[in-house]
Amino acid sequence: MSTDEVDMLKWPEPLPSSWQCVRTDAPAGRESTYQVTKYNKLAGEVRVVFTVAHPIGAAYPAGARDRLLIPDAETSAAALQLVSEQVMASDPACRRLVLAVRAGDVPGIARGERAGFRYVLDVDLPDGSVSLLAAEPDAVLESSRHLDDIPTS
Repeated sequence: MSTDEVDMLKWPEPLPSSWQCVRTDAPAGRESTYQVTKYNKLAGEVRVVFTVAHPIGAAYPAGARDRLLIPDAETSAAALQLVSEQVMASDPACRRLVLAVRAGDVPGIARGERAGFRYVLDVDLPDGSVSLLAAEPDAVLESSRHLDDIPTS
């Protein structure tokens, strides 16, 4: 695999301790902001909201604990990865993190893939089309997706 390729079945390697992530909550508790630093210099900021509280929540079968990550333009893939890891660790009931980028934004999709997200599909929203990427914890990825394997009792 070349250095430009991403293994979509494997989460990226952990980041060194030079990367730090600090969370601040909005007053209502429906939104958080994460500031990421590398060597104490700002490396990006990511807003995190419950997906069902955002128009994207109506575009796919969103779970009640799914989160939408909204990174600023300066946020690197590594910073996005670190925020994703912190959100998943802080809420074990969260089954999916979602990242939405403008449809056709190949660099934005690549940033998400380097951060551990997988491209899922494009959806139309009232203000334009977006490409959705998802990151899920290992327990979700490893669970069976075969209807015949679902216990009925």
